[in-house]
Amino acid sequence: MSDSSIPTPDVNLVPLTDGGLELELSEMECLSVKTLLEANNITVVVQGASQMPNLPYEILVPADQLEDAVRVVRDAQQTGVEVSE
Repeated sequence: MSDSSIPTPDVNLVPLTDGGLELELSEMECLSVKTLLEANNITVVVQGASQMPNLPYEILVPADQLEDAVRVVRDAQQTGVEVSE
């Protein structure tokens, strides 16, 4: 049986990082950020070892959506700071 019938997306996934923003998250934090990004129409792939919850999860996004993803996360962080003040 040939694997040629299985579509392989041509998407370049990159870690959600930019300058000082590096996200290695716990499972719960990861789910929150994933939901936030998906609500903003950003494709998200979560990478991590669910059988070892002490290890961090990493969020991957398509390279062409990285700038938007960083903006969404930074806006959410800033909003959180403003609300707490």
